[in-house]
Amino acid sequence: MTAATRGIRWGLASLTALWMVAAAAAPVASAPLELTVRNPLALARHGEVLTLPMADVLQRRPQWRTRALAVRVAGSVDWLPAQAYASDGGKTPDQLLVQLDIAPKATEQLEILPAPASMPEPANPLYARLVPERDDDFAWENEQVAYRIYGTALEKAGQVFPGIDVWSKRPPRHVVDAWYKRDAEGQRLNDPSMSYHIDHGDGLDSYDVGHTPGDGGTAGWLDDAPVASRNASQVRITALGPVRLRFEVDYPPWHVGNALLHQHKVVTLDAGSHLNRQLVTYRIEGASRATVAAGVAVHAGADVVHDGATRIAVWDTPQKASAGHIATALLLAPGETARYASTRDASWALFDVNDGSVIRFASGSGWSQGDMPDFRAWQSYLYDYSMRWSNPLQVHWLRDRQ
Repeated sequence: MTAATRGIRWGLASLTALWMVAAAAAPVASAPLELTVRNPLALARHGEVLTLPMADVLQRRPQWRTRALAVRVAGSVDWLPAQAYASDGGKTPDQLLVQLDIAPKATEQLEILPAPASMPEPANPLYARLVPERDDDFAWENEQVAYRIYGTALEKAGQVFPGIDVWSKRPPRHVVDAWYKRDAEGQRLNDPSMSYHIDHGDGLDSYDVGHTPGDGGTAGWLDDAPVASRNASQVRITALGPVRLRFEVDYPPWHVGNALLHQHKVVTLDAGSHLNRQLVTYRIEGASRATVAAGVAVHAGADVVHDGATRIAVWDTPQKASAGHIATALLLAPGETARYASTRDASWALFDVNDGSVIRFASGSGWSQGDMPDFRAWQSYLYDYSMRWSNPLQVHWLRDRQ
C-alpha cells in the first residue's frame, strides 16, 4: 500500500520504542529515585495514570538518559506498568507514565530505577492499526472498549461518515483483528452469519454511526446545524502502550460558511479506560472565527442526561434490541467551556474558535452486556472520571540518598 493509493498513513515513533527497550547489561551505581504519590480525593483510583516529567527524573539521574526505567511500590517485588512517552508525538520522551491503584485519600511511595535485564516483557492491553482490507478503516482498542473511524477509501462507495464508531466487546478480550478477519471470511464465503454485526460470544458492532457524530465526532456548526467534514485522510500512531495509546488524525479541509476549516486531532486512550481524550486544533482560512461542535449520537429511544455541555451521558439503543444498551458520553476537559445544543439525532458541545484554537474533551463508551450494567453505573463512572481528571495525583520527590 502506498500513500498514493491509500488516504490514511500511519507509523510508530520508532526511536521512542527503541529508547523504551534499550537496557544496558551493566548495573548503574545509583540508588532508586523515591517519591510519594497522594490521592487528594475520597475516591478509589484504579488504573490511574501518573504523569512524571522526564526532566525531573533526568535532573536527578542524568546517567539514566539512555536507560529503560522501571517503577514499583516501595517494598514490592512487582513492577507497575510504565511507559516512556513523547507527549508531542515526537521521538524524544518527555514524560514517564506510571499506572497504579491508590485508595481514597491514600499516599503511596514509589521507586524508580533502571529496568533489570531479567524484567519480563509487560502485557500490552492497547492495540491500533490501519485496516486497508476494509476500505482504510482505522481501529483501536484496550481491554475494555474498541472504536473505529472511516478512511477516504470508503468515500468511493459514497459513504461519508466522519463520526466515531463503537464496538461493544466483553472485556478483557481484544477483538479488532479477529472481527475483521472473520467478517472478511464471511464475505468471501457469502456467509452473513460470520459478520461482526452478530455476537459470537465476544461482542458485536451494533452501533449505527450514519451521518451522526457517533461517539465523539466533530463538525463545523452553522445555522443551528452541524456541517460535517469528509472521512479521515491521514492517521499516524505515535505511541502504542503499554500505558497509553496516542495517534493523530487529519481531515480534508471543508467549508463552514465562509470559513475553510483545517482540523487536526490528537487522540489518546489509556489502558483500562472507557474514554478517549481528544485535543483538536483548528486552522481557519477565509474568516476570523468559526463555530465547531463535538457530539454524541442519540438514537431513537435513548436516554440523555447532561450538565450543560460539561458532561453529556447517553444510554443508547443499539441496532439490535438483543444487544442490550450502549452507553456513550462526552466530557469537557477541566477548564474548558462550551455551549450545549441538541439536534434530532445528537447532543453537542459548541465551541467558538479562532485560527489556531484548540478544544479539549473526552468521549467514550460502555456496554450493558460488558462491564456497565445500567445507566446509573455509567453516570457514576463519568462523575468519578471527571473528578479524577480535575484532581490529579500529587507528587513529592523524597530527599535523594545517593
